[in-house]
Amino acid sequence: MRMGVLKHYTVKIEALSPIHIGSGEKIGKKEYIYLPWDHLVLIPDISKMCAALQGKGYGKQFEDYMFKNNRDALGVWLKKLGYQKKDYEAWKRYELEAGDAFLTPEARSREILAFIKDPYGMPYVPGSSLKGMFRTALLAWEVKKNPSVYNRIKEDIRSNAGRGSRKYVLEKETRHLEESAFHTLDRGKSVKKDNAVCCNLSGLIVGDSRPIPTEKLVLTQKVDYSLDYKEKPIPILREALIPGTEICFEVTIDTSVCPYSMKDILTALEYFQKVCYDWFYSRFKRGRKESSIVWLGGGTGFLSKTVLYPIFGAEAYRVTDNVFQATLGRKIYEDHKHQKYRDKKLAPHVCKCTKYRGELYDMGMGRIEVIKEN
Repeated sequence: MRMGVLKHYTVKIEALSPIHIGSGEKIGKKEYIYLPWDHLVLIPDISKMCAALQGKGYGKQFEDYMFKNNRDALGVWLKKLGYQKKDYEAWKRYELEAGDAFLTPEARSREILAFIKDPYGMPYVPGSSLKGMFRTALLAWEVKKNPSVYNRIKEDIRSNAGRGSRKYVLEKETRHLEESAFHTLDRGKSVKKDNAVCCNLSGLIVGDSRPIPTEKLVLTQKVDYSLDYKEKPIPILREALIPGTEICFEVTIDTSVCPYSMKDILTALEYFQKVCYDWFYSRFKRGRKESSIVWLGGGTGFLSKTVLYPIFGAEAYRVTDNVFQATLGRKIYEDHKHQKYRDKKLAPHVCKCTKYRGELYDMGMGRIEVIKEN
């Protein structure tokens, strides 16, 4: 086994638009308080709030409110009991700017998809999310460099994109593609190639980001942006990092295992951004045609999480459309008018956006740079 060198880097991503990294937690409409006069959303400590309500003799009413069919938002219900902002402050876990989240009245009664936080309640970006971004870009770059190696898998993807159950569409083909690209380590005859220990990306170690102040969070609402430049607010609310937030993290490359340098990773990200812009964002007159752009987190859309466009180029819209038909089902596919855009050679047919301080932003866009090499 050849001796390797550990190379360490400090990397920064500056949020150019709101970025959402979901924790899987949903904050229900009865678990946050909207303060319209301050345009803030306050997230209370439920146990502290419950204790305070019980102390005032409202314990039973609170139980009924939480578990029975009361449609009032929490702030409305508390106001009816005479509570004011000064009371809420004693229960506060954190608060965030409401931003442009309540673009539609129905959004005010929706749950919030929470940003992931550490045990101290501080937002952060997990290393797994950051490495996933690298992995997708490196896979696209590998296919670009060696297209003939992947011809068989490419044809399998083309043939099977519209087949299979919703959950497992292209699962086998995607696994074979990643194994061909990354499972290059020889661990002996007794270890099969599909074993994770054969993956050369095991030598790419990406740490969690440094904690980010809760003051950098804003509430955002999903906006679908169409090819005719129209905005359609969707009542899905997310906690997101405000533009200008810095996400700093450490990357270590074990050169005895990982064949990619930091320069290779940045080149791959550059290529992936070019594909995203040329084949998708430019159609909407969105995105940015500049260097060092990356796409990170939830709500960015199908394109940023897959390599169908790097693989198929001009044909990718057909394969992507077949995937949507298989995964959405006929009714949802037709209700969302996907078929209308086949002739326009576009899939997906909407750009995933949000609004912040009155301006429309593409969701999940950042600028990456290496700020230190150790």
